[in-house]
This record gives sequence, C-alpha cells and structure tokens, in this order.
Amino acid sequence: MKKLIGIVLLISFCGGEEIPQNAGNSSNIEIQTNSEKESENLNEDIDTDSSLTNEPSIKNVVNELRSEFPQGIFFNLLEREQVCLVENAGADTIRQLEKEFLAGDSTQEKYQRYFQTCNIPPPPNAGAIGRPPGGEGIKPPPVGNAAPGQNGLNLQETVLSSTHLSYLGSIRSLENNLGNIADPSIVETIDGDLRVYFKNGNEPQAGISGFDNQIHSALSSDGGRTWVIEKGVRIPVQSPVEALVIDGKVAAWGWRLSATGDALVKYESVDGINFQQVSIPRFVQEDCKDADGNLFGSLGDPTITQLNDGSWIFHVQELVGTLGPFNRRACVATSSDGLNWTAHPDRLYGGEIDVTTNPAIKLNSLGVIEWIWPTYDFMVYRKGSDGANWSEPEFLPPGGDPDFLDLSNGKELLAFGNFSTRIGGVLIFTEKVETNYTITTVSTGPTQVPTRKWKVEGAEPADIKVVNICLDIDLSISPGANVEINKIDNALEVTATDTNENFANPQCVYILVGPEKIMG
Repeated sequence: MKKLIGIVLLISFCGGEEIPQNAGNSSNIEIQTNSEKESENLNEDIDTDSSLTNEPSIKNVVNELRSEFPQGIFFNLLEREQVCLVENAGADTIRQLEKEFLAGDSTQEKYQRYFQTCNIPPPPNAGAIGRPPGGEGIKPPPVGNAAPGQNGLNLQETVLSSTHLSYLGSIRSLENNLGNIADPSIVETIDGDLRVYFKNGNEPQAGISGFDNQIHSALSSDGGRTWVIEKGVRIPVQSPVEALVIDGKVAAWGWRLSATGDALVKYESVDGINFQQVSIPRFVQEDCKDADGNLFGSLGDPTITQLNDGSWIFHVQELVGTLGPFNRRACVATSSDGLNWTAHPDRLYGGEIDVTTNPAIKLNSLGVIEWIWPTYDFMVYRKGSDGANWSEPEFLPPGGDPDFLDLSNGKELLAFGNFSTRIGGVLIFTEKVETNYTITTVSTGPTQVPTRKWKVEGAEPADIKVVNICLDIDLSISPGANVEINKIDNALEVTATDTNENFANPQCVYILVGPEKIMG
C-alpha cells in the first residue's frame, strides 16, 4: 500500500482487540517521548551542520515554511521529509511550489524530482488534497449502464452506503515478528474457521523490519474477531495473492516476478497450509493494454471470480502507473475455463481517477456480482449480474486491497487493509450489516490542523467514538487531539482534530458508531 501526500484517511485496526474504552496515557506518552527524542536528535544534527555557515538553520527554515503555508503541501509532510526537501530543493523552490499549488496550477511534474530524491510520493496537483488526483468524480468503466452525470460527482458531503461495515477484528504489522502486512485474502475452512493469506512486505518510509515479501497466513476460530498467526511461509511468491476455495481445494493466484516481465502463477492446497504450483497457460503483464495498444505498468494481485454463466473474470490494478504516480488503472480479463485469459482494453477503468489499491470482484451467495474500486477517499461499491453492467455507485469508508467472503452461516464479510507511515499496515475484518444509522462524511478541504468531520443520524453522543485505529488510541483522550460533538437539527456533527506530531496526517482515523461499531 502506498503513502499519499495531503490530508488522507486510510483504515486500520489493531491486533484483533477492541479499541480500549479507557486507554491509558502511558503508551501515548511513550510514543510522544520517542518522537521528541527523534526530533531533538534531528534538530541537533541540523543545528550542528548549519553552525558552519552564516545561513539560517534548516530547523528554522522548516518552521518558517510551516507557518507561511499552513494549507499547503509542505505542512502535511513528516518532519524528516520536510528537512529533506529543504536540503535538496531549498526554501525558495518550496515557496514557489506552494504558491503555484494554492493558485490552482499544476505542480506534480514540475517538482516531482525533489520528492523522488526524498523518497516521497510526488506532490498532488491543486484540488487533490482530500480528492482523487486527476479528477473529482468516480468514473465508471466505459461498458455498462452508467447514468448521465455519473462521471461528475462533486463529493463535498457523501452519504455512506446503508450496507454498513461492523468492525470484527484485525491483525497489525510489527506483531509476531512480522513486517508490513497487507493485501488480505480470506477463505472459510472445512471446519468453519477463517484463514487469511497476506503479504509480509516492507515499506521503506516506515523503516519496518521482519519482512520476507512472501505470503503468510493467520487463523480465526471466532468469525474474524481474533487471529492467530500461523508459522511459516504459505506461498513462495513475492506478490499478493487471490485465494478461493474451488472443489475443496484452496487455489491461489499471484505473480512470478521477473525483470523480463511478471507472469501469472497458480498454487493449490488440499489443507490450506501446504501449497504446490500448478501449470497454467501463460498470462503476462504485456497482455494488459489500453485501447491505443499501450502497455500497463507492473500489476498488483488479481481479483478473480466465476460468473453466473460459468465463465470467469479478473480485475487487476496497475501497480506502477504509466500515466503518472496517481493515475493508475485496472485491467479486466475474462476466461471461459478459468485458465486461458483474454484482456479487454475497452473495459479498463481508472487513469483519471486513481485505482489506489487492488480492487475486488466476487460472485456472492445470491448470484450477485459485487465489485469494489478503492479510490482516494472511499471504497466505491457496485453490483451487477454479468460482470459488465453495474449499479449506481455506493460509498464505503476508505480502505485498500478489499476481499469479500460469504460464510456458510449466511454472514457476509469484507476484509481490507490500511497503512500508516509510522507503524505499517493493518488487516481489517468487518461484517456487512444493516442499521438505522446514517453516516455522512464531510470534506473539510485543507486545514491548518489535521481534521476529520462526519454527520451521524440515528445515534446519541454516547454512541460515538473517534479512534486512530493504527495507533490504538481514542482521540477524545489522546494528548494533542480533540473530539467535538454538536447536535444540529436531527444529526450529530462530529469534528476530530489532532495536532500531535506523531499523528499529523489523519490516517487511520475513523468514527465508530453504536454497539455495532459501524465504521465511517
């Protein structure tokens, strides 16, 4: 999963446990102290270097730029990223970048080399903070029954789908000697347990250790609430996988990485633990092309399902965009037998609106094809009967790499991941439920203090919690954070702010509503 610049929200939950009702401040204080020590050490190095010249210290320049442009790009970066940009680009260049950005000019191509030098994703173009770069609406695939006006959704206030996500449990990076975990794919075992396969990867920005870039697994015997990490590597591929139970076996697709081009591979297992590779016809990255014949970039994990007519379909994200860093697309391919795949350039989607992480497509137990396209602000949900024509979009809370699973007991699960630049990724497990709540997300735009806002109908103030799920904290009792709840007409307006440097970008900040812990 990728780090995004600006005021961005991604989901995560912690370690298969509920967010504590009365979280102690000791862990928060420890986090803050560590950050202060890191900052002090950094500032000592900066001041020592600058003492050799008559130039202002980098520390002072960073502080000046923060004060000058509280609604710009620089303010929302990590301190070490700010320092790196000052060292490599200089204050005048950063000032020019901010002025052009705030004036509505394009900045991405002009300044991206400085960001690349500092291992930071390129700057968003004007209007992109809080919105998908490159556009403001949700652009559906060109094939289907898209209604007029569907391509221009200006989402300032967005009502989330009535298909609510009730939090069950989670698995977090850095636990059980794991690295950065991501990309869940869940199956139900013959005993009724749940097993999730995930990639144990690395994110250089977070300095995470313990990774091997291969597929591991965890088991839950209580419906996804708690998880036990299983020892060893399940599948020796260095890409995420899509796992399905077919004819009593677990089939898993991924990519065999190669400098000459990645190739689709398939593994099978009778027990879900021990996998063997099986031979399949060749399908490679170069098979995904756009309508002009241009090749896709490297591909993410495929999401695969069988359709009602017995044919198969898969969607796969362009992991490395050829149109720009935040202009990734998804390739769509079909198969009559689940082995031989044919890509359909006329059915690709994304590009103008980024396919931020791997999408998901699945035939559910009722014969409905469900499809999720993760975008910058939401997971966009659609459904249909044939894999080509889709309903109007509904909006789920933001998340990455989603995966559906209908259980034998009738419950419907949705797993997804998220990422914090400070502590790595989290796998989230939710159940789809219907409630009487209505949750609306409110876009605040650029703000001097990182802010999230919602409107909630059908709940009382005591039903509301705002949590940073990556860090396992309740923002109402976290130093530097504040949660304000006001009753306006028949709704609650919930505003959360967080000024603590440890949590500067409101990643992983969510509202949980009611005893059902409905996510928004």
